[in-house]
Amino acid sequence: MKMASLNEMLEIEKEKLNRLADEALKNGIPLTQDDAFMEQNRKIDALIFNIQMEKEMHRKKKPK
Repeated sequence: MKMASLNEMLEIEKEKLNRLADEALKNGIPLTQDDAFMEQNRKIDALIFNIQMEKEMHRKKKPK
């Protein structure tokens, strides 16, 4: 997957996470106890990991 695509996905998923956080806080639910928030947080963690792996692959492919 291309870096631009991963970065766009990350931004979309971060917006979802922010909406879930706002909703949980509005309802008085601690974020760590909100299953939807935590699931979205894990999804973002996986995307960040993929982005870092892509960067590493690009770094290794560059000629010295």
